[in-house]
Amino acid sequence: MRNPQTGRVKLPPLSTLPAFSIAARTGSLTLTARELNLTPGAISRQIKALEETLGVQLFHRGHNCISLTDAGRQYLTHVNAALATIDNGTRALLPDRVRLVIQAPITIARRWLIPRLGSYLQGNPNVDLNVQSLALGAGDVPDVTVSYRRGSDEERFSAAFLIDRTVAVCSPLLLGNRAKSMESEALLDLPVLLDTADAWSWRRWCEAADVPFHPSGGSITFDTDEASIDACMSGLGIGQASLSLIERELREGHLIVLCPHINPVVGGYEIAEPMPSGMALGFTQWLLAWRDR
Repeated sequence: MRNPQTGRVKLPPLSTLPAFSIAARTGSLTLTARELNLTPGAISRQIKALEETLGVQLFHRGHNCISLTDAGRQYLTHVNAALATIDNGTRALLPDRVRLVIQAPITIARRWLIPRLGSYLQGNPNVDLNVQSLALGAGDVPDVTVSYRRGSDEERFSAAFLIDRTVAVCSPLLLGNRAKSMESEALLDLPVLLDTADAWSWRRWCEAADVPFHPSGGSITFDTDEASIDACMSGLGIGQASLSLIERELREGHLIVLCPHINPVVGGYEIAEPMPSGMALGFTQWLLAWRDR
């Protein structure tokens, strides 16, 4: 660790220090990897490189967890102090920047929110957004939380910023020129794609179409509507989706709507009570403004 020519202590790989600090806090390589957008293997290699450079063991390894050694606890004090100094120095250069944490279901985040965030950032250039998917579990404490609630009565969603109306869709690969002439009863003779185990969207659609829900062509079930939409674009079957979530796919011809006059309400995206900060309230108002567009 000490350079024999200069007598100075050789610094460890500085890029490994955030991983060490987060692993010490979480006690998990998996959680550390998730926070840093890396793989657990990459985190493990970083910590091993740090230990080899220092010549000491920083963690005890268990089956599903890690814990600090005495040397690790001693070193953590200095590492956290150094990282805090760097963080404070960075913030001092950007005194007007604000961090806003938003949690939302993966489909609404990817297909609706992200394409529109540019307009928010144009009006709020000092905000650093952290968008987290609810599908990956809790991360940082959110300033704004978007949640989904089922329901078939539009009046129940007066506070929602987006009403979820479902339509039947498929890839042109599946039906070709027959798509425009397909009757609602005939759709269930083809494979149907379900985004929930209880086929909520399909059952509401069949009620609106006044046809029984008997998928004689078979079904494939997914645990998210995001996966169901991807399967639909692959030509695996007929799916259900909100027009607001497949705008690009429809525009580019990757998906087509079947029986467009049948579009029942199946739920709504709502905003939980935001944290009492000006930026959180401002982002909430920005979301609600889309309701009237």
